[in-house]
Amino acid sequence: MRFIYLFIFFTMIASLNLIQAQNTKAIVVEQKTKTPIPYATIKYGEFKGVITNEEGFFNITDVLKKSDSLKISSIGYASQNITVSQLKDSLFLVPKEIELSSVFLSSKKYTVDEILENIKENLEANYIADYTKQRFFMRESYIQHMKQFKFDFLKCSIKEISEKLLDSMVNLVPQKSSYYNETLGDFYSIPNTTQTKLTLIKASKLYDKNSDATSDALQEKFTAILKKNIKKDSYLKIKSGWFGSKVQVDSILPDKKKSIDSLQNELKKRKKEQKWFFASRKNTLSKMMKNLFFDDESDLNIIDKSNRYEFTLKGVIEFQDDLAYVLDYKPKWREDFKGTLYVNTNDFAVLRMDYESVDPIYDKKFNLLGININHLKYKGTAVFSKGDLNYYSLKYASHTNISSAKINRPLTIIEKNKHVKGRRKQNELKLDMHIHSVNISKKEIVVFDTESLSNIKNIKENKDIEIKYFSSYNANYWKGYNIIEPNTAIKAFKTITPDD
Repeated sequence: MRFIYLFIFFTMIASLNLIQAQNTKAIVVEQKTKTPIPYATIKYGEFKGVITNEEGFFNITDVLKKSDSLKISSIGYASQNITVSQLKDSLFLVPKEIELSSVFLSSKKYTVDEILENIKENLEANYIADYTKQRFFMRESYIQHMKQFKFDFLKCSIKEISEKLLDSMVNLVPQKSSYYNETLGDFYSIPNTTQTKLTLIKASKLYDKNSDATSDALQEKFTAILKKNIKKDSYLKIKSGWFGSKVQVDSILPDKKKSIDSLQNELKKRKKEQKWFFASRKNTLSKMMKNLFFDDESDLNIIDKSNRYEFTLKGVIEFQDDLAYVLDYKPKWREDFKGTLYVNTNDFAVLRMDYESVDPIYDKKFNLLGININHLKYKGTAVFSKGDLNYYSLKYASHTNISSAKINRPLTIIEKNKHVKGRRKQNELKLDMHIHSVNISKKEIVVFDTESLSNIKNIKENKDIEIKYFSSYNANYWKGYNIIEPNTAIKAFKTITPDD
């Protein structure tokens, strides 16, 4: 019995030395201004760590001991070492400036051109070129601001479709809408090739179910009107200016008798969506993993195209455990990006790249026949760190695309039927469309582990992973997994009901 009491006592003592994952969270801010510091690194263990989100928050889900060490670091700040027991709601970092002259212990001083040349010469030695397996978490955010959504009603032969009806439907379209995807998995690839594979572990979608309900209600209303007024063996000729297409009516009007297999159809639909979700995530990951400064075909490969840019050495700062040159760059002529490189003073590895599009963004505009699509802004960040493979690999990447879409075009829908006597034309609807939206798309990836592989031939992809749908943020879904801490907008997201 005494042994049992001793066992319970020591078990309790040991448990007091642990902090559960959900308690290891805080915000990293600048000490003087109290400004949040995005993309700061919190290391624990030799090669483990997380990165703060754009609002400075982080959350470690691994179970840590109170005696475990945390190292907090960010570009231009003095690093801070604390134990988990010292962790509070806020962590403060102090800016640290380093004189350029103090870096050079020898008589050798590097010019900008020499630094760039050393980056090129050391690319192969610094960055992994083998097959890799990367455990990642990706968050995709989509926000749409509807600036204008209007139809000028010209004429319609169907009485139920009136200007008043169209105006009431337009009023149901939300001025702002958003949704989010979150994915955890393993990405297999080899640099500078298209050889990639993906296995997903968990995936979720955060969306407004009322938006879907509104779309369904509008579709049902229109379907009911069409069923009442048009013939099933007709076809619709849809014209917008010079362009036109044909749609069979029976393909858009479901027959209730044929809906007996609705459950089977729903399963097929879900299967199709799962495959699309998988393919879309793989495509996004492939693009982001390849769109790096050392990839031959990348838009951001400013090192190979350094003669097209003007570089300025701004100084030296502390970066994680190293010192880094700060190189600002901007295009000399038709290039799209400006930004900053942070280059290790010892091995000339690029530790971080910030980029932002200049105006205009060449070759990223479309303006023809009343349709205008304009990419207003690209911006992003890529952070690299050296792991146990002794190579640098991607640790974090974000890319934001802000675009504007405008449509000012006529729209004519004509019902025609070749099975009736006389004129084929049965009904007609004529409108002028005026649509303007500003769209913000942001993609973020954090890579937790990078493992070298000999090949990826035997890796089996799982294209039918279950996707969890939520109408408000569900923190419990990711319990036990390190992810990018959600920002305030995601945490506050929920479907708005009439009672709210």
